[in-house]
Amino acid sequence: MPTLKDVAKKASVSIATASYAINGSKLITEETRKKVLQAAKEIGYRPNGVAKNLKKNRSEIIGLFLSGFTGPFFNELLEGIQDVVIQRGYEMVVCATVDKHRLLIEKHVDGAIILNYHISDQLVEDIAQTGLPMILLDREISSENTQNVILPNEEGITYSVEHLVQKGHKRIGFIAGADDSYDGETRLKGFRKAMKTHGLIFHEEDLIRADFTEISGLLSMKHYLHSYQDYPTAFISANDEMAMGAIKAAKEHGMSIPDDMAFIGFDDIALASYFQPPLTTVRVQKKQWGMEAANRLFDMLEGKKASVSHSVPIEFIERQTT
Repeated sequence: MPTLKDVAKKASVSIATASYAINGSKLITEETRKKVLQAAKEIGYRPNGVAKNLKKNRSEIIGLFLSGFTGPFFNELLEGIQDVVIQRGYEMVVCATVDKHRLLIEKHVDGAIILNYHISDQLVEDIAQTGLPMILLDREISSENTQNVILPNEEGITYSVEHLVQKGHKRIGFIAGADDSYDGETRLKGFRKAMKTHGLIFHEEDLIRADFTEISGLLSMKHYLHSYQDYPTAFISANDEMAMGAIKAAKEHGMSIPDDMAFIGFDDIALASYFQPPLTTVRVQKKQWGMEAANRLFDMLEGKKASVSHSVPIEFIERQTT
């Protein structure tokens, strides 16, 4: 394997000059730099990335830590983050971890974007104390080395409740996900608050738990419909996929949507507008969310000051399930 010494010999320069040229130093002329790079290309020399980054004390890699890749929600989020990472000349690794989190703990990345409920608040706080910049998409933690870029979940659910109230609904149910999901539980909290604001009673038996997937929404709604005889006239779901599954279960039960039971989702995934009937939902600007998160992380890496919390615009989208 060719070495830096071989490059220097090929270009008829000193090893120090070859090193300066390859590392982009301004201490040498453009003519010399081109000569050295051409020599390196001809003999097939490639710099040792690990050693190079050790000298710079950085990896030029950003880590995105997710709880999993299930469902269509993540595509646009990833695209937004990736666009910014590439623009900044960095690379990105995406990790779906449950308990090890090795790349994060051992700081193999220069900064992290976290959307992973398996990573505890305590671990985030411990890692923040080591100086690693982190953007949190799924919780609110105030720390010198963390910033929160979270969704306005309660606001979105408030839109949904207000819409149903305007349609004349008085008994409204809620389809929630796992209770360790920040976004899911914040949406449930917003639902309870909005119902109270409108003077409506929320019956606890009308809280259905699923796991954010379409199949779980279908099975949970099937169980609910077979367990009770008297139902709400509408359900709000913590995400679109569970709403879609629940709608399928209601239709299999002989119900007409939205005449017998109305539904509202959250996220506005790509399939929502093509679903039958097209799903009323709260649109999350997922790509913008990813871009915002990545830009804030690079601001932190560059030492720029920013406010603790940043929000992402949402929009209520009325379709044919309400």
